[in-house]
Amino acid sequence: MAVIKKELELGARLTDEIIVGRRPWKDLFTKHTFFTSDFKYYLTVISASKTKEAQNTWSGFIESRVRILVQKIENHPSIGLARPFNKGYERVHRCKDDAQIEEVQSGGLNYVVKETMEATNGTAKPEVKPEVKSEVKAEPNTGTDSAPIKSEQTEEPNLDSLASIPSFKNEEQKDGDVKVKLENGPEESKETTIYTTNHYIGLELAQGAKSLDLSREVNDWKDMCLSNALFNPHVNSLTIQHVRNFALPDDVFEAGEVKPAKVMKKKRVAEDQATNPAVKRQQTATATA
Repeated sequence: MAVIKKELELGARLTDEIIVGRRPWKDLFTKHTFFTSDFKYYLTVISASKTKEAQNTWSGFIESRVRILVQKIENHPSIGLARPFNKGYERVHRCKDDAQIEEVQSGGLNYVVKETMEATNGTAKPEVKPEVKSEVKAEPNTGTDSAPIKSEQTEEPNLDSLASIPSFKNEEQKDGDVKVKLENGPEESKETTIYTTNHYIGLELAQGAKSLDLSREVNDWKDMCLSNALFNPHVNSLTIQHVRNFALPDDVFEAGEVKPAKVMKKKRVAEDQATNPAVKRQQTATATA
């Protein structure tokens, strides 16, 4: 209700300025600013699975429970508003060991594969080779009802020649069969594909709030989700993290949007003088000299 009232008030104010000619009509239809300027603090809910099918089920369940987390958070005295974004961000990751898998499950984005890989469930599209057809030539017609047709086929590969290639060697020869062993060829990939879905919740602090501890609300909600029969600890995981606006991932921002920058605090001379009398005395002595 708070979000709807805020948007209606903004729309009414913009419309009044448009009517009197202060703004163009396009200002009424600008894109949302959920990630660019609406909030300074966010919670990100990260659901992950080791298979695409498992992630479809697990992330759908988590998405249906995000509203419960929002309700729990809004009951905290330091929270003025908790607003979930209307969709999740799906990503595919390639990990080489357990440490990388744990990093991805905790929200790391160092091993995200490209979008072209994501379209094929995290696997590369196989190379399609053109089909080679044998050339068919017809013999001259000899007057019979059916003319014989002979096809020109390529010669069978000579397996003995593989022994002369450095990456192969003859391991055993029996009854005319040659077994070939790959010595220097590419090793089998041991990468693990991890599928994640991130849901973002914008947090607006209550007036006068100076500290924020949501550990109890978050842990209660997490325990509720992990106790469901859909959760498989060998396949699924669930993590909730606090994120500042300047640390949001780049893929939540669309073309033309400006990612918030970290504000650097500057020390003011007046504050230093008020809190450090020695600095004030030294500056006074310098001015007198």
